[in-house]
Amino acid sequence: MIYQSLQISSNDGEIDLLVCHVHFSRQLAAVVDLKVIEGRSNLPKPKIWKFNELTKLIKQKGYTTQQFSYPAEMSFSDRELKEQKRQTWVAKRDEKHRRLAPLTSDALINQYLYGDGIADEVMFLVAENIRSDDESAWKTKGAYYSALNRYITFGCTINALLPVRLKACGSNYLHIDKPGPNNVKRGRGGKDNRNSRSKSMGVTKLHKKALRQVVAFVKKTCSKFTYAKAIEVYQLNFENHIVEREIEGEVHRTYVPFKEHECLSDEQVYYHLKQIFTKAEYLKIKYGNLVYEKDYADRQGSAHDGVIGATHRYEIDATILDVYVRYPYDTTGQYTMGRPVLYLVVDVASTMYVGFYLGFDGPCWQGAAQALVNACMDKKEFCARFGVPPEDVNWPAAHIPVQVTIDNGPEYKDGLIQSILRSELGIRAFNFTAVFRGDAKGCVERAFGVLNGVIHFIAGAIPKLVGRDEQHPSNRAEYDLDALHRLIYEEIVFRNNSAERISKMDINAIRANIDITPQALFLHSLKQEMNGGRPSKDVEPGRVRWAFLPEETAYVRGNGVYFEGLVYHSDFANQAGWYTKAKHHGAFKIVVKRTKDWTSQIWHKTSEGEYVCLHLKNVNDESPFLDMHWEPLLHLLEQFKDKKHQNRLNKKRMAAFKQGIIDRIEALNQEQLSGTPENSRKSIQPGIKSRQLFQKTLEKMLHAVELHAALMDETTSEAPEQNLPDDLDKKLF
Repeated sequence: MIYQSLQISSNDGEIDLLVCHVHFSRQLAAVVDLKVIEGRSNLPKPKIWKFNELTKLIKQKGYTTQQFSYPAEMSFSDRELKEQKRQTWVAKRDEKHRRLAPLTSDALINQYLYGDGIADEVMFLVAENIRSDDESAWKTKGAYYSALNRYITFGCTINALLPVRLKACGSNYLHIDKPGPNNVKRGRGGKDNRNSRSKSMGVTKLHKKALRQVVAFVKKTCSKFTYAKAIEVYQLNFENHIVEREIEGEVHRTYVPFKEHECLSDEQVYYHLKQIFTKAEYLKIKYGNLVYEKDYADRQGSAHDGVIGATHRYEIDATILDVYVRYPYDTTGQYTMGRPVLYLVVDVASTMYVGFYLGFDGPCWQGAAQALVNACMDKKEFCARFGVPPEDVNWPAAHIPVQVTIDNGPEYKDGLIQSILRSELGIRAFNFTAVFRGDAKGCVERAFGVLNGVIHFIAGAIPKLVGRDEQHPSNRAEYDLDALHRLIYEEIVFRNNSAERISKMDINAIRANIDITPQALFLHSLKQEMNGGRPSKDVEPGRVRWAFLPEETAYVRGNGVYFEGLVYHSDFANQAGWYTKAKHHGAFKIVVKRTKDWTSQIWHKTSEGEYVCLHLKNVNDESPFLDMHWEPLLHLLEQFKDKKHQNRLNKKRMAAFKQGIIDRIEALNQEQLSGTPENSRKSIQPGIKSRQLFQKTLEKMLHAVELHAALMDETTSEAPEQNLPDDLDKKLF
């Protein structure tokens, strides 16, 4: 299937093409040559290819396809960009988008790429700018075409206008070779350090070479390395004139310090020493490898008009189910967690249910994002969480859609969602409908009616009319969250394979003599109209999750990644030195994303665009939090806090009770010693062994007496009563 962000490459490296825009109805694609645009700031207009031309090229021997990886920053939110100190990027992007916005509608982009062009529209904007007083306005058509080409090449998102080619600016300052007139210290001192008390010079490559020599010298000659000692050695040997004079046959050496503007400040020397000699190396030398390894090393124990076929458009909506869910972590009573929210994703072409999420958020974007991830991913792992064997899963919905339709809620900005989905997955449109307009999403609204009809017949469901003398349904909750997941899954599979959709069948489906169910229509349409669609198995799992899910914050510490009270780990984090950095320089934050129906994994995207999966720490398979749903888990963790608090109070009471007993024991012993003379002896007492032997003998005798008494009691109780003859009695007595 030809889709936006498809990269086509030849094995010999001569051909490297990127599909940056597609026109499905005309079967055309806009393509840029990555080898031509490499290193250029002014990008050329994409060339137009027919779908069959690209398909023919792909099928040739020696060509491969893959999802193109845009710069990682294109999928970052404004918050994340600002945390990376890229405020100027955001400002430049917004200003450029404000100027380019009149040309970015789908109609004008299609006209520019596949029609007669937009010369009249561009010249109108240029003429307006020439007449304006704004000196910074674009007054040439080249400025508009350059920005528009960049906008299209990088996926038609607002983040396509980020100045990502400036990424390295200021991050790798190149020091000059040696001191000279242009060697001014960097910082807030202003030109020639006029605003700074310190008049020291800037660091050069010659200074850094000298500092490396100092580090090597101190490591070799001193038993313990300290930065203070290294600074002292550097200043003595590299910031002093040495004057030697012979007086009466003896050589006298005098050190004359350089002037301040010829030296580095103590802070400069200390800073660059730390860059050369890391904290981990410092601790190894200071405490030794054994102590370092023992005490300081890190430990790791997303209406049918315009729809072409299946997966072309998904609709999503949410509703609060009319049923109370049982709380499974307290069996002392029949408690409830409340009414869950069901998010449902439906394929518009076939009306097949393709994904859902059950939780207690919202309805809001966060829950919708969870459902969209479920709609795109394979269902075997998901269904296994509530007891469905992989071989029994009958739900072949694991594809990335072309478009998504959702309520126009206030939770997320329209531009941000579109930027992320286009840059990460190539999803062309994210359609927002008016709030409280269920008719705009008719497919998914009808699906809610079907599922709620089933829910109304289970224990804990809310009837339409509740009598005043009847028990509230919250007191009758029987289904926990896992059981409700299983019920909804079984109902979805039943409806997908039994509902009648004969009105959805086109001539191709009729000729193929397929079933009239949503699932049969879905599979047939995928093959017939969508060229197989885009299976999510061909995309990195982290990319799918990162495209839809909201950003959250985790904290890297010396022994793992902490998130919402749980600890996660990844081999990547260990190899990248996260734990060592946190161990020696303090915990730091990273952006993560999670699926809220599964605690076992969270995801992180690095600045290099790599997706990292972090797994819940599960030492010896003993973690009680593995494979749980996040919302009941958070409630359980709150209960644990209550238990800890009660335990602290109980500990105080027990300690007070224990101390009272100890006081009585001590008083009894003091009473027994009241008549004995005071012992002033300093050496060890004589006769300890004999008294110890006496105590052992006494204990053996007491044990023997207790054993004899126990045996006699047992014999007496078990012996039967006997009637002895009279003559025997006389002989005995």
